Amino acid sequence: MKKINLNKIAVLLVSLVVLTGCVEDDNFDVPSTIEGISEYPNTDAEFNTLSGVLGAFGSNGNEAYTYEAASETVSEKYTVGYVVSSDEGGNFYKQLVIQDAPENPTAAIVVQVDKNPLFTQYEFGRKVYVKLNGLTVGESNGVLQLGRLNGDQIDEIASTLVPNHIIRTSEVATIVPKEVSISQFSDALESQYIRLNNMQFNSNLVVGNTTTFASETNDSFDGERLLESCATGSSVILSTSTFSDFKGLPLPANRGSIDGVLTRDYFDDFYTIYINTPEAINFDNDLRCDPLFEDDFSAGNLDKWTPYNVTGTQEWYYNTFGNPDDSATMSGFSGGAQTNEDWLISLPIDLSNTPSAFLTFQTVKRYNGNDIEVFYATDYNGGDPTTDGTWVALSPTLDTNTGSWSSWTDSGSLDLSAAAGGNVFIAFKYTSTSSAAATWEIDNVKVSAE
Repeated sequence: MKKINLNKIAVLLVSLVVLTGCVEDDNFDVPSTIEGISEYPNTDAEFNTLSGVLGAFGSNGNEAYTYEAASETVSEKYTVGYVVSSDEGGNFYKQLVIQDAPENPTAAIVVQVDKNPLFTQYEFGRKVYVKLNGLTVGESNGVLQLGRLNGDQIDEIASTLVPNHIIRTSEVATIVPKEVSISQFSDALESQYIRLNNMQFNSNLVVGNTTTFASETNDSFDGERLLESCATGSSVILSTSTFSDFKGLPLPANRGSIDGVLTRDYFDDFYTIYINTPEAINFDNDLRCDPLFEDDFSAGNLDKWTPYNVTGTQEWYYNTFGNPDDSATMSGFSGGAQTNEDWLISLPIDLSNTPSAFLTFQTVKRYNGNDIEVFYATDYNGGDPTTDGTWVALSPTLDTNTGSWSSWTDSGSLDLSAAAGGNVFIAFKYTSTSSAAATWEIDNVKVSAE
């Protein structure tokens, strides 16, 4: 099915059309008989869990599934959820994100709605019933969504039909964010309201600089800002619409927790988080956890590294592709697989005042070939690494999906404590043969104190 980004299409429409009119009053009648599912909408209605709605897509061969219109022979079908998105701050547009429970949800989905604003009637935490008859569940931008099928796309529910399809109840629940780590991200968590703890924005954004959420000159549609875990060194992108009310606010420089909806980026390449309001960021710890060494290769070079060619004519090079941009890349393929041994060795990293430290990075592997090897040494003098330096092997987690450029894999936390008290060198060793030459990209390399 064709993948589209409805957030961005909606933004384009806003930029082309001057919207006028009054904000609708919060006058939608709350059904007085609602106390439980069995009493509403009616005794003959069929209830579907949100997990069941998502499952309808999967059981249909991952193709769009349309619920039949209600008739004498087809019962009315409903699902129920709690609203976890809000368009009050302008970061969501004509979308309701609902999950199946206010705490510890198991499923969530995006409902496309041709209505704005939504928060006046379907505010954060509001329990709603969604009438499924005539709606389609399908995939757009890698995220499952409900709406009206138009060709092979999921369109918004027409504003005149919204009262028929989305019925709010009298309950407004307290939403408890699901606490997860970046390594736990999966399709099963998409569209759920989550919390990441012990996070901070990348130092290049907030240390010595004042970077806004989404009003820099290179921001189009969304501002994408790198968030980092102080616990593991892994990272995720925070996306903010350039039409949001808080786009011009500066990013907070401290660290702490952040709550938001987990989703996918425009090209369905990586996970990203959308927040309803800046108040969803609770960075209350003044002590940052900036790395002792880091390189996301955004400088456009390998100046923090020494590439060393042992065998072959190919070498490590700077690449404009990465996670999200730029990386160090090595491939032994040139008109065919070539025999190579190439090292990428960091400049010395000072651990003299650090009792313990750890290394983290991310990798993507494409095509068949040897895995890279990762080492550290404390006595390297800049020569041939096969004879210079005592190299200690590390055991990172590496990408194994050789068919994708977007399967970025966290290395895990690799202990460097044995090197504390002086300088340490990090090395990535690449090898290929005349029959197999993989391509490896390395990004977001960090050495951090415990």
